[in-house]
Amino acid sequence: MPANLRLLPGGLTSNGDDLPKQGPSVEQIEQELYAQFAAVVAQARTSGALFAVFEKELWAQMLGLGRLLVVLFLASREQRQQAQGPQRLMLEGRWYSRNQAQPRNLNTLFGVVRYFRTYMRGESGQGHYPLDAELGLLQDRLSMGLLSLGARLATMMSFAKAQGLLRWFLGQAPSTEVLEQSVLGLGRRTNAWFEQAPAPQGDGEVLIIQVDSKGAPTATEQELARRRGPRRRKGAKAASPRHRGRLDRRRRGKKPRRKKGDKSKNARLATVVVLYTLHREKHQGRWVLCGPLNQWTYASFAPKRHAFEVARREADKRGFSRDSGRVVQVLTDGDEDLAYYTRELFPEAIHTIDVMHVIESLYKAGECLYAEGSPELSRWVEEQKERLYGGQEAHIVA
Repeated sequence: MPANLRLLPGGLTSNGDDLPKQGPSVEQIEQELYAQFAAVVAQARTSGALFAVFEKELWAQMLGLGRLLVVLFLASREQRQQAQGPQRLMLEGRWYSRNQAQPRNLNTLFGVVRYFRTYMRGESGQGHYPLDAELGLLQDRLSMGLLSLGARLATMMSFAKAQGLLRWFLGQAPSTEVLEQSVLGLGRRTNAWFEQAPAPQGDGEVLIIQVDSKGAPTATEQELARRRGPRRRKGAKAASPRHRGRLDRRRRGKKPRRKKGDKSKNARLATVVVLYTLHREKHQGRWVLCGPLNQWTYASFAPKRHAFEVARREADKRGFSRDSGRVVQVLTDGDEDLAYYTRELFPEAIHTIDVMHVIESLYKAGECLYAEGSPELSRWVEEQKERLYGGQEAHIVA
């Protein structure tokens, strides 16, 4: 290896300001890999540091070894590609000629690595990288593993927190803009992924489908106008954080008191579907249903019928088709639309109103007879609940 070059976990790097024009050979990478692994082993045997210090240093060294292995993989595949690839290539009716290898930085789960790959130049100036296409690498300088991990974290927390968590464990992370675009881009393909996903293994004998509408808070036009308008000067500063809210309320003025039933948020309703199965087992001499097994959740802002169509698809995939003869039970909250789609798409199912929503209606009915919050109302509702759990629905209605 030339004296002005040194091999790092990210690839071949110059001691000066000029970057190298060719990558390290497979043999050079292997030598560096063995040398660094020997150094790690020696440190583990001779280190006198506290365990917390040793563990932190070891993690950084493992990431370094991972980068070297990634560079070795890329260099080996490029070597085979050069030996097997033609000097000229026809793609989409255009001829491409082999040119000098070009460098590229790739951000992986182990960190940023630098590798070289063959460049094919077209007659009209367009370029093609056979190795990148063969390995399925993205045009962005990110590996699919790192991008998918960041996108998955971003579905459970904010983009900034997902980025910070990745930096905490990996030392680096994509930008929040890249995470946002990845989530939106992958989200467009979720429906196709769900359609081709296999059915879960180890299902029970009874399928339960729960459907309900949930509201996601959204800003009203009045709230958006307040946010987009010019900001007012805050004026005097609060004496302490404890008094900050009181000062802001005085500055904004009083809000009109909400009436009973009014909501503070303008929610947009999404339809949520939860599927799971129950398994029959014998317990203390009688058969009981145990579960849930293979719980699956889906939510969409599309019309309610779409959620039922997805539930029908998943039920058929699990072996609970209309003509299967197996038990399917659909639970809703009494919404007439949900009842209509249940009859249309699940005519074979047992349709049940969720008991908690029935109890809410019992309280509303009882308030026609007794004062809200009174002991008489509580006793009356408890009596009706006993009838409800005892299967005496007709007595309650009467």
